[in-house]
Amino acid sequence: MHQHPIYGVTSIGRPLDKSFATNRAVSRLMPVGGVVAVAMALLRGEGFFQLLGAVVTGAVLVFGAWALARELAPDDNPAAFVSMALGFVVLPLLVPLSFLVLFTTIFLARIVNRTVGLPARTTDSIVVTLLVVVVMYLTENPLPGVVAALAFALDASLENPLRRQWIFAVLCLLGVGGLVTLHGLDLGAPSLLNTRVAWLLAAVALAYLMTIFLTRVIESPADVTGERLAASRVRAGMLIALLVALQALSGGGPGMVQASIIWSVLAGVSLTSIMRHLAKKPVA
Repeated sequence: MHQHPIYGVTSIGRPLDKSFATNRAVSRLMPVGGVVAVAMALLRGEGFFQLLGAVVTGAVLVFGAWALARELAPDDNPAAFVSMALGFVVLPLLVPLSFLVLFTTIFLARIVNRTVGLPARTTDSIVVTLLVVVVMYLTENPLPGVVAALAFALDASLENPLRRQWIFAVLCLLGVGGLVTLHGLDLGAPSLLNTRVAWLLAAVALAYLMTIFLTRVIESPADVTGERLAASRVRAGMLIALLVALQALSGGGPGMVQASIIWSVLAGVSLTSIMRHLAKKPVA
């Protein structure tokens, strides 16, 4: 199969191939997302520079939510667009760190599920490890490092294992140790979350766990090799995204803001999965 030049540099990049209708759709929806974000900012009475930032935020939100959903549900095209729409529910909450957490999650899932079809290059693993360390130190939370260590360990253990990923799992844990040494271990802030929000997140997590359980066979091929994706790896990538969302709750309200896009994607993926399975269920 023809390989995009990007794969000479990285094995976890997924450029938008305009030959696919869904990819063309998201490229057209990105500027629409910017317009929607500006409209929402105007309603909040924000100033000129905030409006400029809203354009970028809306466009990146469209692409990021869509991209993560494509990693978590490769066979479910509608899930990506539903997740994109749900992302605008949390748009007023977003901060730059929300997008750093989002794209770090995308890369962790991609390393595990291998939607590109290629194992991660050493440089890919180095870059993702550095991203995880940055997220840990900006949030002052060691748990992203624990989740990343698990992601690397899964890549080193699942079908066609990449054994050198154990090195990066250990490096992530060393980063965890360094952060705990500097700042201590102060978790338990989920109690600061609003009760209704907590129940909503619990419902999303439960529905998403059911979606993982129901994901048995993947029909989608890998981008480069054309081979069918391994269901075990896709499920593992789905689990990593859930763990990123859950660990953020240890930071209470700020943690929820940082992972809010991820929660909206989990909700979108779960919603379309449930609807799809209900549609297949015969009426009594």
